[in-house]
Amino acid sequence: MKIMVCVKIEPDLSMLADSDWQADDLGKIDCRYARRQLNVFDQSAAELALTLVESTGVHALTAVTVGDDDVEPVLKTLLALNFSRAVRIAPPIQADLRFNAQCVAQLLAAFHQSQPIQTVVILGSQSGEGQNRQTGPLLAEMFGWPCVTQVTEIRLMGENLLQVTRQMADDIQYLTLRPPVVLVTGQGEQARLLRIPTLKQKLAAARKPLDVLMANTLLSATELPVSTSILHLHRTSVHREGRIITGQNPQEKARILYEQFLRQRLQP
Repeated sequence: MKIMVCVKIEPDLSMLADSDWQADDLGKIDCRYARRQLNVFDQSAAELALTLVESTGVHALTAVTVGDDDVEPVLKTLLALNFSRAVRIAPPIQADLRFNAQCVAQLLAAFHQSQPIQTVVILGSQSGEGQNRQTGPLLAEMFGWPCVTQVTEIRLMGENLLQVTRQMADDIQYLTLRPPVVLVTGQGEQARLLRIPTLKQKLAAARKPLDVLMANTLLSATELPVSTSILHLHRTSVHREGRIITGQNPQEKARILYEQFLRQRLQP
């Protein structure tokens, strides 16, 4: 079983001050000083893949991302965690792919088709920048494979069978699947964060090479969609109303809280 994990390595937007949210002439925000990281969805995807590989004994585990060279330290971390290969697809110069899930899916599909077939593809559901939630389903459509979303656990069940746990809004589903399949992680009580490599693992990974592919080697110029750019940014202010409940004792305050604010909400 060969597994490909597609991740989005993005800047930690919490490091940006209010004054930093100013777009330049190309509609981009300067995030060069912010550290790069995997969000919780992609961490879960990578951890689920590592757990599955450990249980099967198969080490054909490839990590793929689309991004510039700032993302390479995170790819090195994945190599330190026993990913057998880490691939960076360099996007077209000046291309803004944050809101272009179609182009990202096309690049990932083109890479997949150029390699020995991976039968399981795992992705996070969305990134913190674009929040498109489209890359996984688009990739499955391009492959003609089934797509399962909101995945929180993957187990090997017999030869070439997977048991996939899926977190629904009010229920948990257990699916038995035969690859090939695209699995998109969700966020639930069983969502997992990525383990932390040891110093020894990091030092060993520093000597491992990264594979860098240019977008134009995977797709022709006519196949690359036009980038989507930001035209305007504005801050949304959310103000919550606050009230102070006064009363002679706690019992009276609780009664006022219930009568004036809670009773109507609790009625069926």
